[in-house]
Amino acid sequence: MSCEGDYSFSDPGSKRRSSSGSGSASKKGKCESPNSKLYGFQNGKISIEEFMNLYICVKLLGCGVFGTVNLMQNMLTGTHHAVKVIKKTGPHTDVKTLNEINLGMILDSPFICKVHCYAEDNQHFYIIMDYIEGMDLCDFIRKYPAFFIQNHQSFWFVVESILRGLAYLHSKGIAHMDIKPENVFLWLDNEGNIFGVKLIDLGLSMVVNDATKCFRGTDVYMAPEFFHPFSNIDCKVDIWSIGITVFAMIKASLPTEIVSRKKDPKQRQEEIYKKIKRLKMNESFNPFGKKTSEDQNIAKMESFIRSCLIADPEKRPTADQLLGNIPLTSTISQMIL
Repeated sequence: MSCEGDYSFSDPGSKRRSSSGSGSASKKGKCESPNSKLYGFQNGKISIEEFMNLYICVKLLGCGVFGTVNLMQNMLTGTHHAVKVIKKTGPHTDVKTLNEINLGMILDSPFICKVHCYAEDNQHFYIIMDYIEGMDLCDFIRKYPAFFIQNHQSFWFVVESILRGLAYLHSKGIAHMDIKPENVFLWLDNEGNIFGVKLIDLGLSMVVNDATKCFRGTDVYMAPEFFHPFSNIDCKVDIWSIGITVFAMIKASLPTEIVSRKKDPKQRQEEIYKKIKRLKMNESFNPFGKKTSEDQNIAKMESFIRSCLIADPEKRPTADQLLGNIPLTSTISQMIL
């Protein structure tokens, strides 16, 4: 289980932690696939000696509690990759890291960050991944808090991309379990325009079925069913999380009804748990109040968010249903990922 404290997007000084193993590391660069014939690895793993001989570190991209993300170059092909270096801190972290590696190598979607291979030594995992020019959605919201209110097409482009990534995962019976702005990576061009979106950090992802019971995620993004006894967990938990994520996109903050301002981490977490648990399982959670925006573009955004935040998971729409109801974008079919 990974549960984190809440934060305000409008407060650039607030602290945030990530369950990705790399803290809030920014990962930049172009997405390029390695030539697997150059590795000689089996099941996606190369020896630490091969890794050290094949890759050279160009620069540090970011660091966190559990490790770092580096820009590294394959010396044989000249291609660049993001390499996440994660400390081995115990069985829980190791299992989570291997889960991220295995799913990242198996899954194949332009909306999910690809893991190409990995190496390990006694102290670290080295995960060789897509190298993408841009920043995560959380950093983007902090830097441009009013962007999505002012750029409706970009808003729907990002939302549709996230949904397409989730629809792919859910078609495999896999729930991401940790959808939040930090785990949505935006691919930006030289002018700062968004032209690609990828879901990252599959460490908490898992196959779910009708009898799945678990408790995992990031507290303020977790669906109400996590907090109700005897409730089974399915892919609908990701739909709730995208609702909170999209709320943050247009408000640059999180809903006041589910956050806590207590400074003590334990007290803050307990209050968040209580607030989410109070949400009735047969009602929608409307963080906008009873009124609907008079601006039709914003009203459509708010309507989408409310459709995601239905407390009863059986009444909550699927990713495919949401894709069928959002405004059409003119660019997503032309994405080159």
